Amino acid sequence: MSDVHVHVRVAGEHYALPVERVLEVAELDTIAAVPGAPPEILGVRNLRGQVLPVVALAAVLGLPGGDPTRVVVVESGELHAGLRVDEVLDVEELPPRSEAVESNLLSGACMVDGELVGVLDVDAVLSSIAVR
Repeated sequence: MSDVHVHVRVAGEHYALPVERVLEVAELDTIAAVPGAPPEILGVRNLRGQVLPVVALAAVLGLPGGDPTRVVVVESGELHAGLRVDEVLDVEELPPRSEAVESNLLSGACMVDGELVGVLDVDAVLSSIAVR
């Protein structure tokens, strides 16, 4: 596994997603609501003929809404989902994880340019939604 990650901002906080799990970054487009879905599931959208569930990453992380502009399409096994984020900052190699984390949604954290960056565990994030 590479240390290259997609660095994103969600509700003013910085997170990173392993590049191996990111399929693409898309514009925030029309999302069709799904009646009865949990609040973190914003709905679904059509992405080149595929129905893609779109998840409010801020809600999953317990953060306020932010100002979303992008959807980062991630995969975990056969499951694909779009994570709504405020912005994609960079694709970069991260330094070693040096900070302890208490969340099971994070695999670690590190400092990048003076900002604390939480490294998201994509499997745990998508599993936490599937369980609800």
